[in-house]
Amino acid sequence: MNEKLNWEPDQQEKPKFKNLSPAHVKKFGIDMSDVKIVDTLEILKSKPPNIIIAECVEHIKFVQNWFREQKLKKKNSYVMGLGVYQQLHYDMKLGKKILRPGKIKFKNIYKPYEGQDLTNKTLLVSRTGGIGDLLFIQPNLTYLKQKYPSCKIKFASGPQYQSMIDNWSCVDTVLDLPFHVSHLFKSDYQSTFEGVIERCKEAETTNAYNLFSKWMGLNLPDELLVPFQEAKNEKVEECLRLLETWNLTEGFLLLQLRASSPIRCPSINFWTELINKLTDRGYNIVITDNPRQTKGIDSFINQLERKEKVFNFARHSKSLDYTIAMTTLSKCVVSTDSALLHIGASLGIPLFGIYGPFPGFIRLKTYPKCDWIDAIKEGCSPCFTHGQLPCKNAGNQPFSPCYDNIDKTDAVNRIEKLLEDN
Repeated sequence: MNEKLNWEPDQQEKPKFKNLSPAHVKKFGIDMSDVKIVDTLEILKSKPPNIIIAECVEHIKFVQNWFREQKLKKKNSYVMGLGVYQQLHYDMKLGKKILRPGKIKFKNIYKPYEGQDLTNKTLLVSRTGGIGDLLFIQPNLTYLKQKYPSCKIKFASGPQYQSMIDNWSCVDTVLDLPFHVSHLFKSDYQSTFEGVIERCKEAETTNAYNLFSKWMGLNLPDELLVPFQEAKNEKVEECLRLLETWNLTEGFLLLQLRASSPIRCPSINFWTELINKLTDRGYNIVITDNPRQTKGIDSFINQLERKEKVFNFARHSKSLDYTIAMTTLSKCVVSTDSALLHIGASLGIPLFGIYGPFPGFIRLKTYPKCDWIDAIKEGCSPCFTHGQLPCKNAGNQPFSPCYDNIDKTDAVNRIEKLLEDN
């Protein structure tokens, strides 16, 4: 039986949880009528963020994205997103609540950072999003650390992303998300970024870096809105040894076929045609993903016309560090709207984006060494659809059919032009 690429997002089995009533949500100081899409950031700022403080009734253990176990201690209070609280607050097996609303409301403590002087101050940053979202924030923190060297910056994120943030010189302390409420009290200002992309229509017309910088009251110019990071030397050495076993001594293109949600994924047929055209022109291809996709990618490669020129890095990408290291060794990154594009930009690698539900400029406009191609389908794309549900026009397929309108030969020509120019 052939293994297939799993085009579903890389998330664990969705937990069973009880829905929260409007009365329950109100205990956190949040009105359900405010949990909706707004036109501008200014309107969003006037609404309390969907961030709450919850108290543990029992000890809690849980795992995010197969990474590592997190523990919340009984009688302690933690800051978390309302959605996380909904998933964790009631233990279906025990048949009882294990979290409850804290005595203090987040909105009563929240001191949003909007460009204030940070001399000898502490800024607490948190973001529930993925790698791209975290990199959208980073240039602003680099700017603040340079302007206010005495400030302390704490960054709370999911543990699966912390090996990347640990290497950022602009961050002093990395915290698990959810984080203990004591960090909230010990900070002078906070930036949550909750809803900046998901609940604001400005995200449909404004580049994400510009949007995040505006949210912080900084409005930095495009030339400063490029993330920067370096790969770990030991991981680069491991990747170099792997490339030697593959005899890849003349460079390669690094591809990621899937995004974190099916709405941003082209079909297998799309990738088959594009990769066949690239290998026709002599390019070697390395495909990266997480190790759980190894067998599916092996099966996909075996169906390609020149499979000897395509290599599966998924089994070797044991953590984010390895993907970052392999990216530094590539000639160019080619991907759908995924984290790999932003990692490539942060490392100064040329990158080519393939976009469907979102136009490429709202993600890539600030990047040098960059080009992208948009899927244009009248009355359909761009649709600006977020979330984990597949495209409404996709039928039973998990991918978005708008990508099939992209001219693959045009894409290959533009990739070659990008390489020539850089």
